[in-house]
Amino acid sequence: MGETATEGRYDVVIIGAGPAGLTAGMYTSRQGLKTAIIGGEVGGQTLWAGEIENYPGWRLVTGKELVASFRDHVSQFGVECFEGQLVNAIVPADDGYEVYTREGSTLATRAIIIATGKAPNRLAVPGEQEFVGRGVSYCATCDAAFFKDADVAVVGPGESAADAALELATLGARVTLVTLLPLKVPEAMLERVEAHPGITVKTGFKVTEIVGDTRVTGLKLKNPKEGIEEELAVSGVFIESGSIAVSEYTAGLVEMNAKGEIVIDNRGATSAPMIYAAGDVTDTPGKQIIIAAGEGARAAMAVSRDLKRR
Repeated sequence: MGETATEGRYDVVIIGAGPAGLTAGMYTSRQGLKTAIIGGEVGGQTLWAGEIENYPGWRLVTGKELVASFRDHVSQFGVECFEGQLVNAIVPADDGYEVYTREGSTLATRAIIIATGKAPNRLAVPGEQEFVGRGVSYCATCDAAFFKDADVAVVGPGESAADAALELATLGARVTLVTLLPLKVPEAMLERVEAHPGITVKTGFKVTEIVGDTRVTGLKLKNPKEGIEEELAVSGVFIESGSIAVSEYTAGLVEMNAKGEIVIDNRGATSAPMIYAAGDVTDTPGKQIIIAAGEGARAAMAVSRDLKRR
């Protein structure tokens, strides 16, 4: 998998270089389709994962190790890669589309697979970036099992935060749910959260800093209304304040739901002809590495079939 590529015409351009995009590229290239992948960083959010124990074939692997394995595998199939580039426009053209990047590249293609994932809303506080994978997590489903019987914090005001708190508490973690505003969740979920002995809801506070040494040891909180400052001792911080779909350039081109996710059918096809999508950027539930990879393969197979029929 090359680091750069010259502009040209392709059978398929894949936007996004995470598990979905890399898997799609492997499948389309193996089908004899000239393939290019455009991505800001190969691996995407998987690079942030400290330890992964639920990907078949590895009992325990870091995100960086898994991405390195993906990259090495895909490189065997001659996929061209525009690494470090971001798409800012897709324009319909004769027999396909033209894809433009912010860095000035233009790629003509017969088909497109969008696999740009979702970017989590960050707290943007000191210590957050430094401790990603070392106590800071954006995915309770991925990492809750590492925090059984531990003191942890969940940060967020909505259903994803409440879900994370319940999941962690079920595993025996002692959870402090930190939210600046009152929880905005269905009444039944609110009752479950408030009734669980392992969950404490701390309303009116925001996180000002995540602290630690080699790993997270706590976080600093502030109640801006009352001017109160506190420090909470925890070994894990789960940031569940929602996500932003990385699909700004597709607005008006493909159908999207209220969450900004691309709507796909059971083949990975979108509402636009010869544009497909896979992984976290879509409306498919279950934002997991293995699901994203599977969707990348499925979309690639659909592209191959449809191009051959044309």
